[in-house]
Amino acid sequence: MLIAAGAIGITVSNTASSSLIVSIGVRALATLHTIAGITLGAGAAALIGGCVPAAVKFIQQRTNVKLLESSKESEQKTFDEYAKDSLNPERTRIRLNQILKNTPKLGGLVYRCLEQMDRMDKYQIKLQSLIDANEAIYLNDTVAVLDQSEKRMCQNMRNIINSCILIEGTDEDESSLDQSIVSKSLQNNEDELEAVQTLLKYSVAYINNYNCNGINDRSELDAWLKIMKSSTEEK
Repeated sequence: MLIAAGAIGITVSNTASSSLIVSIGVRALATLHTIAGITLGAGAAALIGGCVPAAVKFIQQRTNVKLLESSKESEQKTFDEYAKDSLNPERTRIRLNQILKNTPKLGGLVYRCLEQMDRMDKYQIKLQSLIDANEAIYLNDTVAVLDQSEKRMCQNMRNIINSCILIEGTDEDESSLDQSIVSKSLQNNEDELEAVQTLLKYSVAYINNYNCNGINDRSELDAWLKIMKSSTEEK
């Protein structure tokens, strides 16, 4: 209404006839023009003040809806990708972080799992560095054994993740999980890591003995590889 009144006032003042000017006077007409301008401005300000916040709120709501939909799609994608390849170390990591995000009170358990996977990564890097630095392609079979060991760790992680599904997205904590499954899985991973560390030790000893003394005896290394491989067959 303010806008309409202001517009009418400006129109009248701008299109006033000479007879009107004579009747009310130039000064009065100028005053009318000023009042009309102020009224129009006030109306416009009121309109903008009401429309802009509403528009901003609408845009924010639409943005939030899209972000929520995108988050749900991303979470479902993580579920699907992990389900298709649960022995994949990278997807296992992503799934563990998803559990941490959905159930923060499981943080202690998730961090223990991730720390175990970090140690395995470090052992793999060290072994590959050892092979590359010494051009020891004859030790490539040890890399395959470590890969199998990492998959067994992911299998143990899968048991933990299966247990976490029951309380994922709730306020419950680790005490609600099957502790026998959790403890056994974590211990199995510790055993794997200890075996890998021993394998790395035998690999270093063999390479140094070969480099320094020219002795090509990898009997200890092969014996340990056999133990690790037989462990794989048992599982």
